[in-house]
Amino acid sequence: MGRLTAGSSEQVVWRARLVLGCLALVAVCFQQAPGKILADTKIELTAAPGRFLSRALHLWDPHTAFGQVQSDAFGYLLPIGPFHWLLDALSVPDWITQRLWWSLVLCVAFLGIWKLCNVLEYGVPWTRFAVALLYALVPRVFGEFPIEVWPMAMAPWILLPLVSPRARSGWWRASWSALAFALIGGADPVAGAATLVVPAIWMVSHRKLKLALGWLGFVVAASIWWLVPIALLLQYGAAPPGPRWLPVVGAVVGLPLALAGAHYLRRLANLSVSRGLSRRVVPAAVACLAVAAAAPVVLLRPDGASAAIPAHWNAAASWLDDQSAPGSVLLLSTTTEPLTALVKRPMAALTDDVKRRVDSGVGDQTLRQELNRDGVRYVVVRNDLEDTLAIHESLADAGIGRVAYFGPAGRTRIAYPSVEIYDVGATTPGRLIPRSRLVAVDGTADDVPTVVTALGGGGGAVLREDNKIDGLPLIETDVSRPADEQPSAVVLRSPQIGRSGCLHVGARALCGPDQATEEPRGLSRTVQLPQAASYELRGTALPKDGDVLERLLPVQGAITATASSRAVTAPEGRPGAAVDRDPGTSWQADPDDPKPSLILKLPAARNVQGLRFRSDAYLDGSRPAEVMLHFDGGVPIRGTVDADGYVRFAARHVQTVKIDFTATKPLQDAHRSPVGVTEVVVLGADELRKAIDPDRRIPAYCGNGPAVRIDGVPARTQVVATMRDLLQRRPVPFSLCGATSVALTSGSHRVELLAGGGLVPIETTLVKAGFGDVSVTPVQGVDVWRPNPSELTVEVPDADDQSVLAVAQNYNEGWEAYDSTGQKLTPIRIGGWQQGWVLPAGPEQVVTASFMPARSYRAGLLLGLVTLLAVLLTAVFFPKRRTGRSIRR
Repeated sequence: MGRLTAGSSEQVVWRARLVLGCLALVAVCFQQAPGKILADTKIELTAAPGRFLSRALHLWDPHTAFGQVQSDAFGYLLPIGPFHWLLDALSVPDWITQRLWWSLVLCVAFLGIWKLCNVLEYGVPWTRFAVALLYALVPRVFGEFPIEVWPMAMAPWILLPLVSPRARSGWWRASWSALAFALIGGADPVAGAATLVVPAIWMVSHRKLKLALGWLGFVVAASIWWLVPIALLLQYGAAPPGPRWLPVVGAVVGLPLALAGAHYLRRLANLSVSRGLSRRVVPAAVACLAVAAAAPVVLLRPDGASAAIPAHWNAAASWLDDQSAPGSVLLLSTTTEPLTALVKRPMAALTDDVKRRVDSGVGDQTLRQELNRDGVRYVVVRNDLEDTLAIHESLADAGIGRVAYFGPAGRTRIAYPSVEIYDVGATTPGRLIPRSRLVAVDGTADDVPTVVTALGGGGGAVLREDNKIDGLPLIETDVSRPADEQPSAVVLRSPQIGRSGCLHVGARALCGPDQATEEPRGLSRTVQLPQAASYELRGTALPKDGDVLERLLPVQGAITATASSRAVTAPEGRPGAAVDRDPGTSWQADPDDPKPSLILKLPAARNVQGLRFRSDAYLDGSRPAEVMLHFDGGVPIRGTVDADGYVRFAARHVQTVKIDFTATKPLQDAHRSPVGVTEVVVLGADELRKAIDPDRRIPAYCGNGPAVRIDGVPARTQVVATMRDLLQRRPVPFSLCGATSVALTSGSHRVELLAGGGLVPIETTLVKAGFGDVSVTPVQGVDVWRPNPSELTVEVPDADDQSVLAVAQNYNEGWEAYDSTGQKLTPIRIGGWQQGWVLPAGPEQVVTASFMPARSYRAGLLLGLVTLLAVLLTAVFFPKRRTGRSIRR
């Protein structure tokens, strides 16, 4: 063998260094949170890549958010999706699959800059190596995951074939560059398009216009597989997800900066040597910069990492899929969840109205009816990340019960399991709504649930702008518009429900100042009527914290209590809660009270020989440790509270006991919070602690409800409610006293409903006299069968009148339906979002519907595959050297 030349020996050395550089990047990737999965991309790619890719082959996705047009799933068909699918098929652990993809991205970026600098002869080997390493690492410094900077990693490879100095045909250059662009995929089209900027500028600046035109044609041919889906997405769906701007800037600016860096680092090194410095100063500084770039990736431990998808999520998904009852699943959380990737049952979307209701801690039949109309059968509550007390109370008040739970206790005050599943009740994915049960709502989709409930809860609604059926009764909610049609009803609602300072778990009240939000203040609207008519007024109100409500609470002949302060205004946290014989309520002092005290007054003087303080385990307050006791204003005595909560003293005949809390016991976490007690037992007069009867009705009389004024004229209301309704802040109905109808002339009317009787109105309905009095055909549930994601079939029962077939999925103009005779049905949007079609009266029939753009989508994917293969064949088999038929450089 001949001896290696100096040049070839140096090439071997640098190839070895390139291998070491790639290994270093791999080590950096595997060093970050080893053994754990990070949320760097769509969780479906890690949890179920095969199922994700299968859904990506269809434009319509019935599985996600009530059904929707694919957002960007098609963009992962090449190469990201197949990469994850292959490793999943080989049973590679998820976290290793993720790190291998990261490693691939970083190494592709690193080697791309190295080769590009070599081809362009920018810099020297060590400067090329340095800028290539920095180009791969810098995006991670800014918190960008490799999945997001894949376009930036491929940018050098798009330019590389175009600038190759060896004799290459234009066909070869353009095809290989286009193939590199095709490998970016369409997950981020803006960042992908940004990678074309530098190559286009290079060809224009070098006057290679013929090459540029041929190159552009190859790029389009190699991108048809995701260009067609994007065009359909823009026409039938929402805009693609917004771009990550660092990859965009990196592709446009970062690539030229890297090339310039390789060149000027060499000049800087030469300059330093000419100034008498060591030639190793600049390389050492660059090496330190590379270490600094890698340090955050290695040292920081990002939040949200997990060793694997927790087993309880898999168990919950399996349980849901095993249920035979139809209906979708609603996850009451806005965080990224693995459930969507694991469950086969369709998922619902968390609407603004449902979120507002469950977050308020106030549940009623409106919530349940809304979920039922939306086709939601199961509600999933996640307890391992956030406080869900309000959600649990809303579901309980709405009569939605828990049927399954999985996982360990979450981070909440009550030790709820990590995942709970609630059953809304029987529902169907489709409904046949008779014309007689439909109304037109002049408002928004969020108004529809309140309107339907106010009118009896058994019908349906279309928004006025979506209405395609003549003669539907008009329900006015947007009273700001001029009236052009006489409304059959006017429904006014407060968009704000608020939240009390106390939430409930069964009979236990959990209170905290941070839980309370601003309560509604009432309603004040101007109603426009084109004609005179009589309207019946009724509504719904919420108990309002304050003195009016608490004056209803004392029990005759019982101990009463006052305090120096209180932490919450809710009645469950009043001073009297300490002597109401209810272990679910507690008094707690205000955190800013320097000398908290509690005064107990007996109905008559009694012989008292001690006190006992009881504290609920979930009370967010410190326990009494030392007290100063004042008896009927006499000389105080100091007492120490023992481990059982007792303070004993010599018997004395007293009526009033003032308790100053001078010392407290810290909570288990050693955090000192204000003193609080659940019950104070007065030894010698314990029978005087009397409980409130929760079933006791509040005094019924005209005027005990909210105050109503119509055009400034007051009208009294009455309400029927129990003490349980008031204490647990449940919605209660109210109506006008005596004659429930009010005569209104044509024109403008001011309707005002203000808090009164301890109640604040949140919804009011003015129903035209005679509207809704006739018997009507009920709404019928229908089953929906899907032979594939883009088609559905419905067996519709016979109907004596015109009806609307509503399917619990998002409305989209791309859906077309036909009846049994082949007649195309008129589409209509139900409730502001649901897909529906107008059905004429007729016998039982089968309705078929198809998402028509799906055909173009599949054709686009097939055409894109063909053109991509054509570009690949051109790149592989076309002569490398310039020929007469080639595009000239």
